[in-house]
Amino acid sequence: MTTVTLTIDGREVTVPAGTLVVEAARQAGIEIPVFCYHPKMEPVGMCRMCLVSIGTPAINRATGQPEITEAGQPVIRWQPKPVTACTERVSPGMVVVTDSAQVAADRKAILEFLLTSHPLDCPICDKGGECPLQDLTYRHGPGVSRFDYASKHHGAKAYPLGDLIVLDQERCILCARCTRFQAEVADDPVLAIENRGRDAMIVSYSDPPFDSHYSGNTTDICPVGALTTRDFRFRARPWELTRTASLCNHCGVGCNIVLDTRRDRIARVMPRQNESVNEVWICDRGRFAHHFHAEPDRLTTPLVRRHGQLVAASWDEAIETVAANLATIRSRAGADAIGGIAGAHLPNEDLYLFQKLLRQVIGSPNVDYRVGLSAAMEDDLANEVGIGAGSDLGRIGRDTSILVIGSDLDQEAPILYLRVAGAARHGATIINAGGRATKLDRRATHRLRYRYGSAAHLILAILHSVLNGQTADGRALTGNEIVPGRVTGLAELRERVEACTPERVAEITGVPAGDIVAAAHAFASARNGIILYGPEAGNHPALRRAIANLAIVTGFVGRPNNGVIAVLPHVNSRGAEDLGVVPHRRAGYLPAESTGLSAAEMLAGGVRGLLVAGADPLSVTARQANLEFLVVQELFMTVTAQQADVVLPASAPGERDGTYTNLERWVQCFDPALPAPGLARPDWAILRQLAVALGADWAYANAAAILDEMAQTVPLYAGMSYARLAEPVPLSRRTSHYIYAGMSYQAEASEGCQWPTLAEEATHTFVLRHEEPPEPPPFQPPGRSNEVTLVAPRVLYDGGTLLGKAAILAPHLVQPHIAISPDDAARMQLTTGDRVRVEAHVRQLTLPCRVDASLPAGVAAIPRNLAGHPAEMLLGEAQVVGHATLQPLRASGGR
Repeated sequence: MTTVTLTIDGREVTVPAGTLVVEAARQAGIEIPVFCYHPKMEPVGMCRMCLVSIGTPAINRATGQPEITEAGQPVIRWQPKPVTACTERVSPGMVVVTDSAQVAADRKAILEFLLTSHPLDCPICDKGGECPLQDLTYRHGPGVSRFDYASKHHGAKAYPLGDLIVLDQERCILCARCTRFQAEVADDPVLAIENRGRDAMIVSYSDPPFDSHYSGNTTDICPVGALTTRDFRFRARPWELTRTASLCNHCGVGCNIVLDTRRDRIARVMPRQNESVNEVWICDRGRFAHHFHAEPDRLTTPLVRRHGQLVAASWDEAIETVAANLATIRSRAGADAIGGIAGAHLPNEDLYLFQKLLRQVIGSPNVDYRVGLSAAMEDDLANEVGIGAGSDLGRIGRDTSILVIGSDLDQEAPILYLRVAGAARHGATIINAGGRATKLDRRATHRLRYRYGSAAHLILAILHSVLNGQTADGRALTGNEIVPGRVTGLAELRERVEACTPERVAEITGVPAGDIVAAAHAFASARNGIILYGPEAGNHPALRRAIANLAIVTGFVGRPNNGVIAVLPHVNSRGAEDLGVVPHRRAGYLPAESTGLSAAEMLAGGVRGLLVAGADPLSVTARQANLEFLVVQELFMTVTAQQADVVLPASAPGERDGTYTNLERWVQCFDPALPAPGLARPDWAILRQLAVALGADWAYANAAAILDEMAQTVPLYAGMSYARLAEPVPLSRRTSHYIYAGMSYQAEASEGCQWPTLAEEATHTFVLRHEEPPEPPPFQPPGRSNEVTLVAPRVLYDGGTLLGKAAILAPHLVQPHIAISPDDAARMQLTTGDRVRVEAHVRQLTLPCRVDASLPAGVAAIPRNLAGHPAEMLLGEAQVVGHATLQPLRASGGR
């Protein structure tokens, strides 16, 4: 890496070539004040607050050599006027002065001009106490103003920029951070500056207004109080808040957040910097869905069914009832007659004790977490070929290719979308393969639109092209560093995939052979490669095997910024896999006899006693008659809880501590921010009390003690502890709050630990194995009948229990519907709002239709996890793709 040495305020600093002066000064511990600058966006030099004096060594035109003074020092030629430090890049020998009289006068003038149009409402402004304009005015501004207060600009107050974000127009200093964030980072250019001069204002051009999953981030980066969130506005002052480091629990990314609490209530959620996970962003679901913590219908006391009714009981009574009934079932029908289903949003400590309770205390192998969204997505690749430890998607660029298959990242893992889109901005090659158009197509260099059900065939065709292709300079596309010495089975694999030519697979997938070959070459010829796969690619083992083979053959394993990421649905889906909350051996530490019933088999009547923690499996499947006893640990009275014999109230994530493992294998800890309501307890504490009642000697005092045991018994978590997970972020990865977010605190909490993959062990040998994918059904050209391919994608604002409790997000919740392509709508004479009868697998539902231009002809979509679960009713929980017949139902009055 080329470096440059320069001098800033008399301090010699060495930084990478191309560094901006404002960043070089920060590395030297010198603050250059900014308003418009943000290192996650392109510099624009709009606010002029970062003016500094800059000089460069003078060069003798005759000799081409630097001019030297009599004292032997280089002659410095100073630029005639101060320049913006946020747009100027360092050069060898540069001299920067940030504290001269001229610079001080310029800063004072800039602040004086800003305050002529800015209201003096600090006592009531939500930003008061954490406002860069306020702080910088005290440091650098004038003590008095020469302008008449009566001539101040007045704009609209409390103007609803969208239903989540409120704008005070007269506070805005037109730094354009919000508009630039939406255009550059969020890929939603829905904001703009309209008019000029004092009439300039931020406006939204989308319908609905401010239509973006990331709108709340604009309130964080706004350096004044112009943008505020509707649920926090006028609710508290910053100095009244208690800040607690936590983790978002709404998708597999596991974003780092801060819970700001006041009077035992969460006042707001803000992002916490973790460059390895979420950088400094969170999505609006993670920001606003926290309101479920304070809902009045939370479960607060144990309930026991008496005479057909659930009635309040003490903890001792409830636990004794559970223990007695489980013991009776075990003595009469054996331990195998008992099973457990745990939700994948439970922390690691809960999941570990849950499977330990079933396997070791009760003696049953029937443990699973795969219900709901989890039933449609598995990941058995991370242990060997997962993305390399130390990877940072925020820092990758031109030398990296990213293959995304079967995933709508913007809906399934929004912050992961931002990071992949950011990699594209930095020059990475993006190959977006899916059955329908998604937002990532905007950033993709290759778009492969395959027919649903043929994703595995597409990967095999790409693999065939890699095995038989060469780079422009004649090198093989296979990973030369790994394949010769650490891979076995290459010859057999070549033979097995020989028939998967791009030409043959083009007929199966509908992707032109030339596009397959071009994408394969673009992917394999990069120095680094990452594969992300999601539920719309299918859940067949042949797909995952093909993905693993492609990663190994290209050599994109065992190194940072290389490997495979499964876009898992829940915050701890990865932890559930790691800890063996599955009915077969996965985690490497379970006994061989751990094979048991799956969740689907248990729900179909395979057990007589069932424990459910943090899941709602009976929302889709009815309780079987032979299920004698049902125990549920929950936050709310879900459909499953309503059918339970005992209901045990659990603590919410903000009310307890624990750890989650995200989809990139980062194990991160979080702390309690507020007390649990009533008698609610953490799930691990409930499980401990139940185990003791069943005769076990469990003495866990807290979640940290459970993690200590996990570190001893689970190889993947060896060496982990709360002390290690909570180590402060290294100084090199921290940044000033003025530069990053405009917050009043720095993000010093830990980044967590990432367990390594087998590929990172130099002695590990990769065994290539081929598994033949099932042949997709014969392709039927659309338009010949009302039969369609029915897909059940995930959406961000679904009908989940926790999300449904956040009233502020109610307008965003997706209502049950079936989406059809414009071609199919025209053929069937349907428009948005018309009713359609959908028949699939001998089931029928009637739904309103929406015309969706992202869908190809012959494909219809019903999102998963909506109210009433229509997609799951038609396709089953574990299926994402199927077939259906549509019957238009004319609206009253006909056409």
